[in-house]
Amino acid sequence: MRIAGSLWSVPVDARPHRLATAVAAGLPVVHWDASDGRFAAPGGFTPSAAGRLLASTPPVESEAHLMSHAPAPDVPAWAELCTTIVVPLEVDGAPAAVAAIEARGVRPALAVSLGTPLEQVPSGLPVLLMAITPGEAGAPFDPAVLDRVRRLRDRGRNPLVGVDGGIGPGHFSALAEAGAQWLVSGTSLFQAPDTGAWLEACRRSVPEG
Repeated sequence: MRIAGSLWSVPVDARPHRLATAVAAGLPVVHWDASDGRFAAPGGFTPSAAGRLLASTPPVESEAHLMSHAPAPDVPAWAELCTTIVVPLEVDGAPAAVAAIEARGVRPALAVSLGTPLEQVPSGLPVLLMAITPGEAGAPFDPAVLDRVRRLRDRGRNPLVGVDGGIGPGHFSALAEAGAQWLVSGTSLFQAPDTGAWLEACRRSVPEG
């Protein structure tokens, strides 16, 4: 199970400490959100801001989610930091961005909004199914995503199927049953009284597979 933590909803001044604490507790991946302010609400991180936070943190894997209508120009800078870069399926610039990500030797993935028919999801790429509206950090988890996970897993054409948004301990078992292989959490993870216990509960409830 791939577990990634998004800092978007964490207050700016608290980010260095919360990130370092989470990584020390075993967080394996940091998820950097970036928005152009049009595809999703303004906010998130630039590569330089992410780099500064990473410089003061123990080594940890990074992935980026570029919520932008034209993500390709941002790929080179993010590729310096990340092993995976996610772009929205719904934007015209998605094919060019996927090509740019692959050209940099980084794994591309597609984010798919709740209202997007799954028939539009191409085969062969990791998929991150949104459980909230993109950019609405802290929004509640929409359980409609669970059936979408099942349908993609049953189809068997994507190497990794994940869920992003609103995920907390109360969702772990349902996500495991649906077949999710990749989880992105922000508010619940970084506000947990014991980040290590949060991560361990996720690992116990969502076995590798």
